[in-house]
This record gives sequence, structure tokens and C-alpha cells, in this order.
Amino acid sequence: MKLANMRFKGVSWHHNPRELSFTCDKYISEKGSPGGGSYIQSTGRKNLRIKGKGELFGEDCLEQFQRLFELFREGGSGILSIAKLSPVYAVFESLKITAAPKPDLLEYEFVFREVMEKKHADKPVMYALADGECLWDVSYKFRVAIETMLELNPEFRRPDEVIAGKAVRLC
Repeated sequence: MKLANMRFKGVSWHHNPRELSFTCDKYISEKGSPGGGSYIQSTGRKNLRIKGKGELFGEDCLEQFQRLFELFREGGSGILSIAKLSPVYAVFESLKITAAPKPDLLEYEFVFREVMEKKHADKPVMYALADGECLWDVSYKFRVAIETMLELNPEFRRPDEVIAGKAVRLC
């Protein structure tokens, strides 16, 4: 089974990363009591940190990296979509080349940081795709798993297809 390529702000990776790691911590404080005991208080979670390592292959591997670097330099937040996971709103925190580039291979690492935001309001049953939107974007916007979106909309072969004005089912 071929997984959809990772995507951020409408730009798809040419090859999915080889490694991904997710770090999500909570703010924890330990309070002591006069009687010698203590208790733990959780005051919420920190933003999710998504790290990855991968390789870019082919004669155009430097151009692929340049496209990612331009996306990084652009700044701002956007939707980060990774196959089999719920999309998250994130910022591109870091990008680096980890080994000397070879003619058809470039090794790199990246970090994304989740941007916390309020939950979305009630979702409608149908939604019309806006210009540049794909199922990944709608999946994030309405908090519907991408697998569910693909099952409900079998006319889409890939979640990154852009068909402006197309009505899609959400539930």
C-alpha cells in the first residue's frame, strides 16, 4: 500500500521521511504539603513536536530540498498532513542537511511544532472545496480522519487531489 506523501501548506514531499518522532509533554508541578506528602498538578499540555529524518532521491534532489527550504523561509503556520495521522496546525521550526550531498541523494532532518488553537465548530455534512484545497485540508478543518474522508469520497484517488468547487462528504 502506498501512503500519501507528507504535506505542509499545500506542498507535498517527493518522498516520505524515513523516520518520524512525536514528542508531547505536559506542564507538571509537584506541590509539597506541610505533613510531608506531595501531590502532582497537571496544568495542560505543551505543543506537539514532530521531528523527521529522510532522504531526497533523484537528479532533482537539490531542487526538492530548495522547495522545502523556501517553504521553511516563508514562515507562518499551516496544515501539516502525515498519512494515517490526524492533520495538525503547525509551524516549520527547523530544516537541515545532515550529510554531504551526493549526486542523486540528499539526507535531511526537520522539526515542526504544533500551534494550539480552539476546536472547530459543528461540522456540516457536505463541504465545497475552495481553490487550492484538497481532502487533507478539509480533514484538518473539520477534524475528520483522512481515511474516513477517502471512504466517504471514493472519487478521490489521492488525498492531495485539488478539485476546486467539488462537494465532498464529511460524515
